[in-house]
Amino acid sequence: MLEPETNVVAFKPRAAVVHHPKSLMERVYAAGSLSLQADDRATKAAAVMLQALGFLVIEEIMADGAPRRLQRGEAKGAMDRPWRLSKPAFSGTIGVPDGEAVPT
Repeated sequence: MLEPETNVVAFKPRAAVVHHPKSLMERVYAAGSLSLQADDRATKAAAVMLQALGFLVIEEIMADGAPRRLQRGEAKGAMDRPWRLSKPAFSGTIGVPDGEAVPT
């Protein structure tokens, strides 16, 4: 009697998510800014949506370590570099965390 062949496909296990995108805005606002690794695409995708709504500022970290602010629509071309996400300057300086007094 012939046994039917089974098609077994081995998938690579996914790496654990370092930062859950759901809490991204809360973490950025609490700390003022957050660094992202170049390969953290899930968090970057969430950050692009939050940037489009005006909730985050995205800066690309260049090879020399200098940050370059990304405008809307530029993020797709900068996915291979590390990013820094910052709280927008609603009333002061970019990246000031919640709860900290801004000097006048």
